[in-house]
Amino acid sequence: MRRLPRPEGSLNRTRLVAVAIGGLAMLTEFPQLGNVLRSPEYSRLAAACILATFLILIGTFVRGRSGWLTLIPVPVLVAIGGAGLFDPVATTALALASTIVLSLYGSTALWVARVVGGMIAIPVAVAISPMSGDRPMAWNSPTIIGVLPQVLLMAVLTRGIYVALLRQERAAARDALLARAGLAMMGVVDSDEVRIIGRRTAEEVVALSPGIALVVLRRRPEGFVVTTAIGAPPGVQGRLLGDVVTGDREFLDSLVPGFRVWELDSLGADPAVADAFIAVGGRRRIPAEVLDSLRNLSHQVVLAEKVCLAHAELEHRAHHDHLTQLAGRAKFVGAVDRALDLAGDGRTAVAALLNVDLDDFKRVNDCHGHAAGDELLIQVAARMTTVTTGRGLAARLGGDEFAVLLPDLADPLEAERIAEQLCDALAAPFMLTAATVTIGASIGVAVAEPGLTVTELSRRADMAMYAAKAAGKNRIESFAPAAQPVAT
Repeated sequence: MRRLPRPEGSLNRTRLVAVAIGGLAMLTEFPQLGNVLRSPEYSRLAAACILATFLILIGTFVRGRSGWLTLIPVPVLVAIGGAGLFDPVATTALALASTIVLSLYGSTALWVARVVGGMIAIPVAVAISPMSGDRPMAWNSPTIIGVLPQVLLMAVLTRGIYVALLRQERAAARDALLARAGLAMMGVVDSDEVRIIGRRTAEEVVALSPGIALVVLRRRPEGFVVTTAIGAPPGVQGRLLGDVVTGDREFLDSLVPGFRVWELDSLGADPAVADAFIAVGGRRRIPAEVLDSLRNLSHQVVLAEKVCLAHAELEHRAHHDHLTQLAGRAKFVGAVDRALDLAGDGRTAVAALLNVDLDDFKRVNDCHGHAAGDELLIQVAARMTTVTTGRGLAARLGGDEFAVLLPDLADPLEAERIAEQLCDALAAPFMLTAATVTIGASIGVAVAEPGLTVTELSRRADMAMYAAKAAGKNRIESFAPAAQPVAT
């Protein structure tokens, strides 16, 4: 026989104990059915009412919630059931059992209404059957009035337990969400992924706290933009706001109607220059623990974003030339290797490699100094980037040696056309701080073939480049596998 799962969490276990004891208290009232003023038919009705109340308590526990639909039926059933007891004062047990069990569910307003209904049910039951055993009993007698504060006291104590357990479980859930988000962000190097994790976690934290909204504002040149809006109307996200929002909470009131309390936080930065703000809104007072959780989550996101930026910067430095900012040798070789793999399986049309060696660069260094040489290299890189952007990857391999990978060409002649454009661009005068100089570039073109390695393709491009230098510099040569490199 399959065992039922144990309830998870302190609150659900408390609810299980309450419904078990409360149900037992109700069931023990069945032997007392048979008030002298009521008929046998009424006794059967009373029994049905007590059983129905018991089933409502069971159903509430199974569903894990209680709504307003049972607000009126429960006290009515308790009153009718209690009026059929030999001693209607025992209605107190029915009222206590139902009130205590249902105090562990629902909103405060619903709880207050239930307590009032449970307290009213006791004198109503006595009023229906004003005979306690063998003596008359008025509904407003001291005995009846005296038990009402006891019902109220037990309801208040039970509600206090419920509130404490609910806060404890929500706090534990928030802590678990923050811990999970922190683990998920570890090792992530994409800022967009970090923000997705942060938003998903923020949605779960807000879901644990009804009546709370979170708005994230990020600074842009034109003002603040709402990048995240959780618990707020859909039209809020994406809104462009002015700088006034950082000091005007009334503006937030109009932006997200219904949230009267706002807490604005620049996440440790100077509000005058902060790049991001979080605005936490509440329909009533914002619990401090909720505000702290959202602040901690926001700090996690900000720190993870900084880690991503630092990683991107280190990655850039590791794979790019520090002077020209072109791709470095390691990154370029990896890109050539991938292009050859794709070219080999027919997924791209043609791949080609251009080896570019500057002509007369040493003369510029000797005549105008190394600072002028560095300035010239930077300008050369800029011109190469202009020619190759969207068409290939330019790299500096060292000194005055450059290379260009053209990974997806329509035909081999396109590589030669791009090489000619590059040759013409590098032949134009360069305006340096020290002087205006003119250099040229010898460019070797090698087209990829199936089975070629990076080393072999580079060797072919080098052979073509040296052939260009030997033929008079400032020109291009294409490698011809069956013969010597052919001038173009």
